[in-house]
Order: sequence, then C-alpha cells, then structure tokens
Amino acid sequence: MGGYGQFCAVARALEVVGERWTLLIVRELLMGAASFSDIRRGLPRIPRATLSARLRGLRAAGIVDADYSLTDAGLALAPVVQELARWAVRTGSAALSEDDLDTAALTWDMQRRIDATQLPARTVVLALTFTDRRPADRFFWLHVSPTGVNLCRDDTGAPVDVWLTAPTTEVTRWWIGELSWRDLQDQPGVDLHGDPALRRRIPRWFTRYVFTPEALAASDEIVRDSK
Repeated sequence: MGGYGQFCAVARALEVVGERWTLLIVRELLMGAASFSDIRRGLPRIPRATLSARLRGLRAAGIVDADYSLTDAGLALAPVVQELARWAVRTGSAALSEDDLDTAALTWDMQRRIDATQLPARTVVLALTFTDRRPADRFFWLHVSPTGVNLCRDDTGAPVDVWLTAPTTEVTRWWIGELSWRDLQDQPGVDLHGDPALRRRIPRWFTRYVFTPEALAASDEIVRDSK
C-alpha cells in the first residue's frame, strides 16, 4: 500500500509503525520477547506470515535488529506505547470487550510478570480454569519457584497447591487493574481454593500488568518529580 503522501511527521511515522500488529510487536519486544516464538506467545492471534512481514518492515526501518533486539530507534517508541495505554485507560474510548479476551495471551503475560523474590522456596503449582472458554483454551498451570517459572497447557501430574476457577473477563479485569484481588474473589462464578497461606500471597507473586492505572499514575509521578 502507498503512503499518506503528507510531509507531517505523524503521517510519516504511521507509514512505519501504523500497520496492524506493528506496535504490538514493538510492545512484545519492549516486554522482553527475544525470539519469533516469544512474540507469537504474546500475540497468539497473529498469523506467522504477518509476523514475518512486520518484522521485515521493522528491520528495514532500523527499529529491530536481526537478533530480535530493539535498536535505539525502537526503544524510543516506549513512551509512544505507554501513552497509547494511558489514553485507553483514562478516556474509556477503548473499553474491554469480549473480543479482547484471550486466555493464552493473558496467562503468558502473567507468567512473565512474576517477582521471583516473592515466591515460596519450593515449587508451587497454580491451576487456572477459565470456565467460559472451549477446552483447548480453558486449562493452564503455572509452576513457579525462585529458580524458574513454567506455563503449561497440559497437566503434568504435579500436585496443585491452589486452584483458581473463573470466567475470563473477571480474571482479565483483575490483571489489568480494574478489580482488586479481594474483589475478584467476590465476583460471580469465581472460586479460589487450596492452601490458605498461598491464596493470600498470590497477588504478591506478580509485578502485575505493566499498564494498570496505578502503574501509569506512578510513571506520571516519576515524571513530575524529575522536573
């Protein structure tokens, strides 16, 4: 497709990063993705051919290196991604809908936002069941310990310490900061059972979704304090 044919810097920038999926690929790389498969796990609905094409475009524009690292130009897009998130959270113009719910993307984000310093000394298994999803997207197991985190879609047979059974919307709303951990447990259809001490500590295991309202407010505070 041709460009916008405008001298405006906004138009010229959109010719580079305005295609569908492109900024989300940048988001994944900013979040630590280091391979083609890492990006696909963060964007499970992107076709492989589309991801390949977008990566070629980003490399041609000098935004991504051959080893899936962001260049300085790519890293400079971090404030752009953050401001888009802030706009969505504060204006309500991009409200969460059923079409936005994806258990694969949700659980992948959860497993990469774990604070190992808050985990028990032993391996703990958290079983997640999304009651409103088809079987292929319903069951996930997080195996967490200070030495590693594994997200499984098949039951390995390891003993489960805590079970969280819930509709996808409610878990997603908790993850993005619309519900507290206590509020999540009070929602219809949500059941949490297992080791009581572990159940109370689960929120501490996660550094949470990077664009929660609290995280965005904290970044505003950092900017104000630096002036």
